[in-house]
Amino acid sequence: MERLDRLQLEADLRANYYRYAEGLDNKDWQQVRDCFAEEVFLDYGPIVDPGGSPDQPRPADDWVATLQRNIGGFDLTRHTICNHRVEVDGENVRCTAYLVADHIILQDSQMPIAGPDNIATVVGEYTNQYRHVGGEWKIFRSRLDIKWSSGNIALFQQAAERFLMADVIPESV
Repeated sequence: MERLDRLQLEADLRANYYRYAEGLDNKDWQQVRDCFAEEVFLDYGPIVDPGGSPDQPRPADDWVATLQRNIGGFDLTRHTICNHRVEVDGENVRCTAYLVADHIILQDSQMPIAGPDNIATVVGEYTNQYRHVGGEWKIFRSRLDIKWSSGNIALFQQAAERFLMADVIPESV
């Protein structure tokens, strides 16, 4: 692969990660969906996705609905994805990157002050494999290796309950 092609590929894959993180944080589920191929193999572990199997492809729309349920009930999230490492082996394109993600439920939505009881942080590493689809690189296989979590992890259950109890029907993607 020529140097300019390699630089463009790396920029494209970083842009995909950034769109994904921005979509999650803005609850722009269509933007999140656009980062994935039609079907995706996922390995996010039983904590994140208890019903998923990393050996079976699933519709990306179903995965985005799972993400909505998991984090849609948080007041704020902030996903930082960095230290991207790209590997190309023939047709196989993979990018690994660090993740630090804060998940916040505020005590008072009018006062954006978060104490230790309001934040759950997840630290890990994504490994995404890509396919070129319609002129764009799309994730078709994604793995999240959670290294550690800190803070009030019970907020995930609270956020899921908030999401399910919301009167708003989630938009389909």
